[in-house]
Amino acid sequence: MRRLTRRCLLFITIWSFTVGSLPSDAQRARGETPSATSATISSKTPVFAGACKACPWGILAKVTADALSFYGYRTTICWVCWSNLGPRYMADKTKPIMPANAQFEVPEYIEPPPDAVPDISATSESNLLDAWNGTGAYAADHKQRHNYRVIAVIRTSTYVLAAASKKSGITNLRQIKDRKEPTWITGGNGNDIIFQYYGISVDDLKAKGGGLMPPVGTGAGRVTRERRASADVFIGSGLLANTPEQRSWYEASQLNDLVFFEFEEPLIARLAAQPGYFRATVPLALFRGVDRPIPTVMRPNHLIYVRDDAPDEFAYNVAKALDEHRDLFQVQLEPWYYDPRTVAASSVIPLHPGAAKYYRERGYVK
Repeated sequence: MRRLTRRCLLFITIWSFTVGSLPSDAQRARGETPSATSATISSKTPVFAGACKACPWGILAKVTADALSFYGYRTTICWVCWSNLGPRYMADKTKPIMPANAQFEVPEYIEPPPDAVPDISATSESNLLDAWNGTGAYAADHKQRHNYRVIAVIRTSTYVLAAASKKSGITNLRQIKDRKEPTWITGGNGNDIIFQYYGISVDDLKAKGGGLMPPVGTGAGRVTRERRASADVFIGSGLLANTPEQRSWYEASQLNDLVFFEFEEPLIARLAAQPGYFRATVPLALFRGVDRPIPTVMRPNHLIYVRDDAPDEFAYNVAKALDEHRDLFQVQLEPWYYDPRTVAASSVIPLHPGAAKYYRERGYVK
């Protein structure tokens, strides 16, 4: 009898633990409310893992905070949760810390991070897909993060570009591989597909007296804007905005005479096959030197997202606030577009049920 009683107690304990640990989506399916509501959401003081104040995802953080203020929320923004930090803090429920390289940023763009776990964040579709799949910058973590839920898909025009200074004499990216003179390229480390296609090796560049210059920053290991703009070749994503990520194009097109190149069709197809990238055309006169429409690819989609344990009411309110105050997107440093036809178009990472409910009511999704 005692053995039977112990077994019954053990079964009840295991069953209670299992039921109590069901993920929030499963709880919703059973008509229950998630039990892990954060104290900051409950008090209407959510924490947004953004980026610097002049960075694209920092701008989305400010827009969201301003929109939510109409509904009684007082949002705290983490201005140093940039790059791959925000998706990690969000999924892993960890408090943000000051990044090691933050001292190299413009002081007025950042503040110390809040002493709280973020409730909501923004990043590019391609970056969040890497975190979801455990690829790219997240491969070293050896895990996938599947507890993201999308609130809204917001769009911008960030094109993949390539150009050379007129004085370099370079008329095709294929010339770089066999060029005997030192070749300096301004661009980030995300150009691997382009470099591989044209046979460009950073080690070869260095061996000939050239190299790769980062497109941002002026701290240790970085260069001045004049030095960046004096490069021979410029490769990377950009638009005409003075954000830290994009300003090298702003500078180079004004301080240098550039010749913009067209990528070959097989390369465009390869670039467009990357998650989050789509075919596009650089419009005439986007930069000084763009003297014709140029076929390329772009990374248009950026996601405002929460964890799957966020309450339906909060997700609903965020979706509603962004929709009803979409005019806030129109007055920012970077051009953002709220499109009802695409705001709920997340093909891999699920919409949060609360946001989906709002979009159904508005007729944006069926």
